[in-house]
Amino acid sequence: MVAQTSSHDRLPDDVQSILDDLRARIRKYVIVEGVSLVVVVICGLFWLSYLTDWAYFKLSRLELPGWLRTAFLIVMLCSLVGGAVTWIAARLMRRIRSRALALVLEKRFPELDDRLITAVELAENGQGDDTPFTSAMQRRTITDAAQTARGLDLESVFDRRPLKRALTGALMLLVSIAGLGIADAASVGRWYSAFVLGRDNYWDPFRQSALEVGIVAQPGDRFQQLTTDSEYKHPRGADLVVRVSVPDDKVVPEQVTLHYRTVGETGSSEGRVTMTQVDDQTFRHVLSRAMDDHQLWVVGGDFTNRLPYRVDVVDPPRIDAIALDCDYPAYTGMNAFADQQVPVQGTQVSLPIGTRFVMHAEANKPLLGVRVRSPLFDLSFAKGSDSDADSTSDQRSAIEDRLVIKSTETDEVMTYSLSSEEVQHLISEDGLSFELPLVVSPNAAEQLAGWDSTDAFALPVPPDIPLQFELHDADDIRSEEPVRLTINGIADLPPVIETRLKGIGRSITRLARIPVEGTIADDYGVSTSQFGFRVDEAEQYEFAELSEAPSGEKSFPLGGSDPEATEPFNVRPLELSLGQKLTLSVFATDADDVTGPHESHGEVYTFRVVSNEELLAILYDKELNLRLRFEQIISEVTEARDDLSAHREISREVERLRAIEQPTAEQREQLTQSNTSLAVCADRRLQSLRKNQTESQAIEESFRDIRAEMVNNRVDTSTALERIDDGILTPLHQINEIDYPEADQNIALFRLAHEQGQSSSREIQSAIDSLNTMLNRMEGILIEMRRRETYNEIVKLYQSLLEKEQELHNRTKKAHIDSLFGE
Repeated sequence: MVAQTSSHDRLPDDVQSILDDLRARIRKYVIVEGVSLVVVVICGLFWLSYLTDWAYFKLSRLELPGWLRTAFLIVMLCSLVGGAVTWIAARLMRRIRSRALALVLEKRFPELDDRLITAVELAENGQGDDTPFTSAMQRRTITDAAQTARGLDLESVFDRRPLKRALTGALMLLVSIAGLGIADAASVGRWYSAFVLGRDNYWDPFRQSALEVGIVAQPGDRFQQLTTDSEYKHPRGADLVVRVSVPDDKVVPEQVTLHYRTVGETGSSEGRVTMTQVDDQTFRHVLSRAMDDHQLWVVGGDFTNRLPYRVDVVDPPRIDAIALDCDYPAYTGMNAFADQQVPVQGTQVSLPIGTRFVMHAEANKPLLGVRVRSPLFDLSFAKGSDSDADSTSDQRSAIEDRLVIKSTETDEVMTYSLSSEEVQHLISEDGLSFELPLVVSPNAAEQLAGWDSTDAFALPVPPDIPLQFELHDADDIRSEEPVRLTINGIADLPPVIETRLKGIGRSITRLARIPVEGTIADDYGVSTSQFGFRVDEAEQYEFAELSEAPSGEKSFPLGGSDPEATEPFNVRPLELSLGQKLTLSVFATDADDVTGPHESHGEVYTFRVVSNEELLAILYDKELNLRLRFEQIISEVTEARDDLSAHREISREVERLRAIEQPTAEQREQLTQSNTSLAVCADRRLQSLRKNQTESQAIEESFRDIRAEMVNNRVDTSTALERIDDGILTPLHQINEIDYPEADQNIALFRLAHEQGQSSSREIQSAIDSLNTMLNRMEGILIEMRRRETYNEIVKLYQSLLEKEQELHNRTKKAHIDSLFGE
């Protein structure tokens, strides 16, 4: 600046003015051209970004990615700053020396003839020497330069074509943008929102189509709106039903396409499908049995989602295990096992009616709420409040704690709101388990109808009622299929009484003793037992205590634990008369204090009271039938012995034929027939003998019953019992236990020897000998039976005389009465 100031002092004002004017013109040119170039670049970038965004939307129906829009904005800002610095600031900051300006003028105007540059240099460098001649020439040169410079046209120094091109381009671009702003101001605003404000949905106001995408969740066909900034949880294995709706103010596209990508442990896959239009504004598609996570894009008209809708496939809520803490009714005696939980296997569990229990259920994931449904009630309860996230709290608040009771007789429905104190403990703090107090009650419907919320919370359920559990987990997923559990109520049945008469018939004497054997069984124990009896046509039973009373046994034997023990009923205290009828049965009750007690009785026995003589006559008839059967057995055993005797000779003949070295054809035929006859005889005699043994054992048992009847009816004598014991039962028992098995063994040996081709005559002889021994004993028994027959016939004759006497007495009495009325 010092040098320049000195030159001002030395240069003529005309020259200095021209140089300053040229310098100003250059700076103006730089400013105008620089600004024009910057405008061209900025406007060009505007149109490039605008058209890029428009084309990208037409092709993809999406806004430009944010990073690309940001890049465009950065490029524009950098271009603005860089252009301003490069084309304006840097050029303006450059120092324009007077010497350089003089050279420009010398080059453009040759007539200056280097005088201007000489004058500028002389002014900048000072005087060369102080001689008068030199000084005069310098002044002359400066004066000539000043005179020539006054007439210079400085505009001709500049080349205006670059400036015009820059200005023209800048004006055209500015006009085009202004025209766009006038014709479609919204599009300019869209560009501003996209590239300056950086909004992601800047195309939304310009879309003709809009789609609302959601999932139809089960149960209940609940519509769940999908958003790109959150994940939708979907139960694994359930159908993924995608529904797309078009708002009323938007154009319905002709076609909606669903693009999906699955990502799972086994890899990923992609696909697309055209959705089905179900009505004017709704499209729908089902992705069956979703097992892996999904990403969804929906394309329809000019709409598509920028970011994928994310579907996170998770396990649905389920119950992994159920156990019951039971408080059984006291009468069952099962509370000794109360400290043991009852695991539930399958969908059913059986409990005695009246059992109070707490059902503990373990879930596979945290729960927010549980709904329990049955034909009688509908219970819903939510997990207690905690410090969970707001979304979980919102889901929890949607679950209402309530009990709905349904009347079985009318359509009336009663709804009770449950307080948090009643249900907050039902779901555990971690949500992985819940419990439910229940009681199996036969009067559950009546108890529910009179529900009192102030009572301890325990729902009564009737026996055999199905319960359905619907779970709502922390992922806002509900059970598509409810978990079913049936509580089968075990009703305490009346005691089962099995009785038999032993040693007594249906005809008894007035002094009889009726032995009854058997057992009384009950699921949880017999409380009381006694004889019940009626005389003649009495309607009500009278009762007599047993000799030994039950004390809660599940199986109570009558008369004690001895297998042969019986419980006697004494007829004598009843002081019955001849001809009266006695009805007798065993009664028992259980200890059920919930639905009982239950009473039952065993088989009902009816007896007729007869005289001693009539009873003996009845027993004689039995003996007579037994004797006839026994005589038939003796006949069959005798036939067997004779058959064996005949085949003994055949066996010897077989031995003789077998000894012949070269038998004739006739002898061989005879040998064959003899062998066949022996085989048939052995089989026939074994079958016959075993049948006879069974019948003999039955006869022995029948005689024992006759003996017992005599004893129990108190018509026995020592002589009669001795004859039966020694004359019939003892030898008959020996026949059944010794003689029959021995004879059976000998006949079996006979068959075995014959089958082995050995001599069987010795075995046949042994069988004959054993049968002869048995027949001898049988003949002795038969003689005793016939001897008793004489005695029995005398008794029967005496009974007949008594009956005739009674008949005569009745006839005489009737005739006497008739004669009285006849007079």
